[in-house]
Amino acid sequence: MKRTLLTTLAAVVLSASAFAQSDQQPPAQSNQKPTHAEQVQHWAEAALDTQLKGMKAGLGLKADQEQAWGEFETAVRDAAKARVLALQKEQSGGLSPMDRNLAKAERIGQGQANLEKIVEAAGPLYASLDETHKRKFVALGRTLVPERGQFAKAMRRLH
Repeated sequence: MKRTLLTTLAAVVLSASAFAQSDQQPPAQSNQKPTHAEQVQHWAEAALDTQLKGMKAGLGLKADQEQAWGEFETAVRDAAKARVLALQKEQSGGLSPMDRNLAKAERIGQGQANLEKIVEAAGPLYASLDETHKRKFVALGRTLVPERGQFAKAMRRLH
């Protein structure tokens, strides 16, 4: 339990340092400042990188589990990118209240589909873990997705 808390704390600290570093990095083009949407995307990617690194370190994966980790990580990254883009679409100006609600419904539906992809990709990795690491995986994995409770339930069903 202490290790899980320490790993989570380390991920939070690293996340904060990633945000601080992201503000100091120059934009890709020296004459243009990045848009707010680009900054949000960059911050979200930096935070996710930190969380994934912390989770991987906390699990202490063996060499044979690395390939399964790669599939899981790719699914999580794809879902996070889709979520940020959907939120930006939902919050963009010029949408009528009805269009905004439709965009939100689309984002929620897409989130559910992405969660299913994450759980499917996590299956082989989860199956290769021992009981202690399975609990850690669920606890740390919940921080990666907004559908925290659904992720935990789906992972327990795999068990």
